Amino acid sequence: MKNYKGFWFCGLAGSGKTTAAKFLQKKLKKSILIDGDEVRKYISTDLGYSEKDRVKQIKRLHGIAIIAIKSGIIPIVTSVYMNKVILLNCKKKKILVIEVDRDLKKLFKVRKIYKKTKNVVSKDIRKKKLNIPIIYNNNLKVFRKEINKFG
Repeated sequence: MKNYKGFWFCGLAGSGKTTAAKFLQKKLKKSILIDGDEVRKYISTDLGYSEKDRVKQIKRLHGIAIIAIKSGIIPIVTSVYMNKVILLNCKKKKILVIEVDRDLKKLFKVRKIYKKTKNVVSKDIRKKKLNIPIIYNNNLKVFRKEINKFG
């Protein structure tokens, strides 16, 4: 597992992607967290949340990750959305894509986004079926143990 040049956590809003990324970042020297929410806030201000805009967003995240790799830094990316094209590009660049999953009933109770917002992945935008490793965020101790497998 240590021969990867980067890591990408994808999953629904509130699933634990950022928690996983920050935990892994502490374990890896010369790494950078490329959080999809932060990139959207400071770079992708022109994008909304439609599926078309989400595709543009993950292309940008992928581009930033490649720049990090070329600079000798391990990117740790987080995003809600992922598709097969970017997944294939990640595999070519040795970026391991991992899905973070969580009990949907708990997730929907905790996050208001699932009730009132439009263009939400798994609600209005169909979540893509990808053949990638999944880690489950139902118990913090177990979750950290699963993340340790990759770092």
